[in-house]
Amino acid sequence: MRRVLVFSGGADYADPWHPFVETSAIVAEVLREEGDATVVDTLEDLAARIDAADLLVINAGGGTAPHRLDARLAEILTGYHGPLLALHVAATLLPEHAAWEARLGGRWVRDVTFHPERGPLRVRAASASVADLTAFDTVDEAYTALRVSPEADVLLVYDDADGVAHALAWTHENDGSRAAYSALGHDAEAYGSPLAPELIRRLTRWLLA
Repeated sequence: MRRVLVFSGGADYADPWHPFVETSAIVAEVLREEGDATVVDTLEDLAARIDAADLLVINAGGGTAPHRLDARLAEILTGYHGPLLALHVAATLLPEHAAWEARLGGRWVRDVTFHPERGPLRVRAASASVADLTAFDTVDEAYTALRVSPEADVLLVYDDADGVAHALAWTHENDGSRAAYSALGHDAEAYGSPLAPELIRRLTRWLLA
């Protein structure tokens, strides 16, 4: 059975904006379709379990500035070369560690990336690999102007009022390691849309293939 480890915000990486306990529980339930999923929220538990993980999922973020525990988190992640799934605010992590962006294939750039107030969001497919996913309406945060590697396969986008497409999900390979990212999933309402959990299923299958 596949062993999936979910590193959740809420303890070492808490913030006042995201209900990590709630969303990580939802994510873990979806991931249990593929194997055994365990949620941890401290770096101590992450370090203790990461070597046994077949897939690492990160549902935690860095807030508005570098986090006091970033050096330790970067150290832990440096030793992990298995498949990685990063969710929503995880794009903000480790702003002073270029290796995180190289691994993930993109990131939130402070003072550049932003999101409008959480609300209705129409998402559409941007890659042949998800062409069967027709336009979806959801309620979420529309992450805007994420920096994405030209080597990433952008799967989903949303179009802003000026018609500019902004990446919301992608896959990426770096030095033989697979990573995937979904900007969707701010809260339980966002996961109530069929799109967010279905995207996790598809990204997980690609990562574990």
